[in-house]
Amino acid sequence: MSFWFRAEVAAGGLSPTADSESAPDYATPSLRVWSGLPLISLGRAGCIAGYLFRRESPCGRITELDPSAQQRIIATRGASLLDEYWGGYVALFIEPNGGVHMLRDPSGMLPCYVARSGASVRAASDMPALVEPGAARVDFSVLARMFASVDALGRKTGIAGIEELLPGECLSTTSTGSAINTAWSPWTHVRRRPTMSFADTAEELRCVVKDTVGAWTICFDSILLGVSGGVDSSIVAASAVPRTPGLRCLTMAEPGTDGDERRYAEALARQLGVGLNARFYDVATIDLARAVLPHSSIPSGSHLMQAIAAVHAALDEEKPVDAYFTGNGGDNVFCNMHSAAPLADRFLASGPTPGLFATARDLADLTGSPLATVWAHGWRRLRNRRTSHPIRFDLSGLTIEAGKAAQDASDRHPWLAAAPDTLPGKKAYVAMLARAQKSIELYPRDNAPPQIAPLLSQPILELCLSIPTWYAVRGGRDRAVARAAFAADLPPLVIERRTKGSPSGFLRRLFDAHMPQALELLRGGRLVEAGLLDPAYLERAAEAAWQDDGRDHRILTLCGAETWVRWWEGKT
Repeated sequence: MSFWFRAEVAAGGLSPTADSESAPDYATPSLRVWSGLPLISLGRAGCIAGYLFRRESPCGRITELDPSAQQRIIATRGASLLDEYWGGYVALFIEPNGGVHMLRDPSGMLPCYVARSGASVRAASDMPALVEPGAARVDFSVLARMFASVDALGRKTGIAGIEELLPGECLSTTSTGSAINTAWSPWTHVRRRPTMSFADTAEELRCVVKDTVGAWTICFDSILLGVSGGVDSSIVAASAVPRTPGLRCLTMAEPGTDGDERRYAEALARQLGVGLNARFYDVATIDLARAVLPHSSIPSGSHLMQAIAAVHAALDEEKPVDAYFTGNGGDNVFCNMHSAAPLADRFLASGPTPGLFATARDLADLTGSPLATVWAHGWRRLRNRRTSHPIRFDLSGLTIEAGKAAQDASDRHPWLAAAPDTLPGKKAYVAMLARAQKSIELYPRDNAPPQIAPLLSQPILELCLSIPTWYAVRGGRDRAVARAAFAADLPPLVIERRTKGSPSGFLRRLFDAHMPQALELLRGGRLVEAGLLDPAYLERAAEAAWQDDGRDHRILTLCGAETWVRWWEGKT
């Protein structure tokens, strides 16, 4: 079964469906819903599309709610759903007057894009279900913000007239129009001071992660997990194994570079007793003229995905895949932070205690910086603690006009709006969580297995939001709580690993092989025509003088955006 949904809402009453339209899985005068999974009924007052789990240990999947649970959910407009359950879902509630509320769960595991027109709303997990390629109008200002910083993105997508209902938000539609409100906020779960010791926190994290990941695994018979031998994907693997005896793992490698992480992945596979497929990135699988993840809301997909998709297809031929699991978001959720913000947080929470000096030493060990530098950066964080989260813009390659559009602040993620007295480390951490939500999508939901990023699940988010940032750097190691939590489950080679792999070697090889094609694609392309891309930026790429300044990655990203635009405009 497919993990997708589509809905039509009109508080004043819907028009009849077209004869060619398939029958909806749920229908009332003001709401119609189609879903690839059986809907969870809320009686005459709505339904839930997606996966739902109860908050108990061990977690179990819910496919049916008893009448009392239905009534609580309806009466609270979803508040009890957020309190008593978790999952990857979009819930729809109908008011007696015909108004409809659409709630997306905090994990964002089920995408939700909406097209609003007065009192009518169309929603879907795949954007092409809302507007067909060729009929779409690209919003180049959103693309400018994407190139400048993912932190600059809000609800708007790269297609004009389509928004993303962000995780934890609720869209309410009445006869007079629609409005979006926050139903779940990360700030509700932030704690100023620790409520548990470091050891107890690590044990609690281990239990919650194992239970949550394990609950996801029982929903699929055949899982392929991408592993790098890094901490995050290894934790997912260790948590999945008890309930997934047939788990298959895949590691992608670029030999001779830091993108070859096979020894870490092999150590993981040996310890857990799971099968490991090690495959190489293949330049021959890349077509620069073909759009990368064209169904996505913004053109952020890397050409790496074409190489990975080729491997996925081959492995699916060997044994069909029901879901692609990933450790994506783990760096964010487990607080992989290398700034002095944890030092500022500890001072503001506890004052000049001996523990403060221990955190300073931890940060010096983690970053390789002198103690004096750590204290100076911590002091700077303290002085600037009442300012909003700073967004760092990269305007390279953009025209002056596009650079101005990129810095427009009219559409920011609501999670970035923190109270003035918020700890600076928590501001940065919540921004990291918002960033993680942009890395969930893989293939179109209506015709391919879903990608599941279980570390973004609500129980894990809420627990990690309550953990002090200085716990995350304890002992001079990043993600220290997560490492301690799974020290007994993972090989020392993985737990003690301090390096991170990167596919940059493959991307450089790809650029070297296709540089003339890439530049030709961009010089006469829509990004230049729309005034987004500065043509002069492309000229230096052909010069021998420049050396590894990141321009190769930038140009490949621009190529991906160029083909994405052409796909949506019906020009490919």
